[in-house]
Amino acid sequence: MKHLTDEQLEQIMGGYESEPDHLKSCQLCQMRLTEMRALASRLTAAFENVKPRQELLNNIRTEINAQADPERKGISQNIFDLHAHWRGWATGISAAAAMMVLIPLLMMQASYQPAMAIERQAEIAHIHEENLSGDHEFHSESEPEKLAAYFNEKLGFDLRIPKAGQGLKLRGCCVRHFQGKVVGSYVVDTPEGVISIVVVTDKAKSLGIGDKFTRDGHTYWKSAFAKCDMVSVRIGDYTYCAVGEISHEYLTDLLSKLIPENK
Repeated sequence: MKHLTDEQLEQIMGGYESEPDHLKSCQLCQMRLTEMRALASRLTAAFENVKPRQELLNNIRTEINAQADPERKGISQNIFDLHAHWRGWATGISAAAAMMVLIPLLMMQASYQPAMAIERQAEIAHIHEENLSGDHEFHSESEPEKLAAYFNEKLGFDLRIPKAGQGLKLRGCCVRHFQGKVVGSYVVDTPEGVISIVVVTDKAKSLGIGDKFTRDGHTYWKSAFAKCDMVSVRIGDYTYCAVGEISHEYLTDLLSKLIPENK
């Protein structure tokens, strides 16, 4: 299933495009659009009351008046000094222009990062959704060693996989795509529910999973998208992201079992 791009969702938000049939039937794209609308609403509310400080306004007026004062400039009141007036106007104009440029830039910077984070969180949640759907090529395997060998053959690297037991059971794995790159993912049945582990080369921070915390000397990142919680941690050259309708605490516990004891 091909999902709508951010640009398409922005066109829909702006009223430039009507909602396609895909949006009406795709819960993931509906949630992304809802998140983007909520973000736009928060940004509008945050900046609608932004005003320059009175001190700045007073300084601008003082500069304009000083530049326009004919006695100070030593010119006749009857002579229109274009350069003097331009310098006075420029002071106010430049300050106003700077604010007009700065505010949109701040808004763009504030909106771009959350939008990018939401997009990546949505991709991770979608991988989990597809892993559970059964509408794809899924390699069923419950033995960790055989599962690791399968990944090594398909992706060329060894994944860390939790040992079975204590309520954990491997379902299998599937090669996926994340940000245009091939990645590995596998599914684990746990006493709390089903979890997907997505393994990527991206840094944990770049996944858009934004809340950082530390446990046992290791840095984790956590977030949530729709009904899914997600936690990621960097192990060696790869980032392992656990995602599912399960608490952050349990996801962190599972990831901690993947970290080598000597790391």
